Amino acid sequence: MGIFDVFGKKKTATVQSATVKPPVKDIKRIIEDSDKAIADMQKADAAFEKDRDIEKRIRVYEKYLLEKPQWNSFNFSLSLAMMYVKAGHNDKAWDYLNQMYLWAIEPNAIGGDVSKIRFEQFRILKAEKRYKDAMLMLVSSYVLRAYAVRDMYFNKPKFIKDAKTTAKGIGFSEEQLALFADDLEKNIKAKKIKETTVKKYCSDYFSRLGL
Repeated sequence: MGIFDVFGKKKTATVQSATVKPPVKDIKRIIEDSDKAIADMQKADAAFEKDRDIEKRIRVYEKYLLEKPQWNSFNFSLSLAMMYVKAGHNDKAWDYLNQMYLWAIEPNAIGGDVSKIRFEQFRILKAEKRYKDAMLMLVSSYVLRAYAVRDMYFNKPKFIKDAKTTAKGIGFSEEQLALFADDLEKNIKAKKIKETTVKKYCSDYFSRLGL
């Protein structure tokens, strides 16, 4: 994985764009293709439960999600990214999650919950013990989630639980993590923070603590 840039584009895209709206006459064919893809991926899931061959399962998912992503493929795509991680392909997972993010935010895109994408990237960085970078991704995930629900809801107890190991790796005490969560909640509810300002917000906060 290259130098971390929470909002930057990372090297090559691994998936074709899925932003073009199909003509109405093609909708039936698209639905049929989608149903076949889902059935095959579910068969691969069932086979994996018996043979535990993760690479074989990945190949089936890639057949449908890399070459011809489906309109309803977000959850399957997220599963593929998680499979990459499980198989030890962190760089591939990272690139794929970045491409998923582009799917979700471009006009007429497939869509999906972008907070889940950032959360999976948080997990990758946390596993690699890149704790400050991981915290940026975790905060980004919670910020995106807040903007997607009513009243800018922030689940502070869950955030503290998710952040505990990462905060310790950065050098936060339990009290400092609680104060950080309080400050984050205040800024989220006041809409003073959004994804594009997460990096500066976190960097400034870490600097004030001498971290």
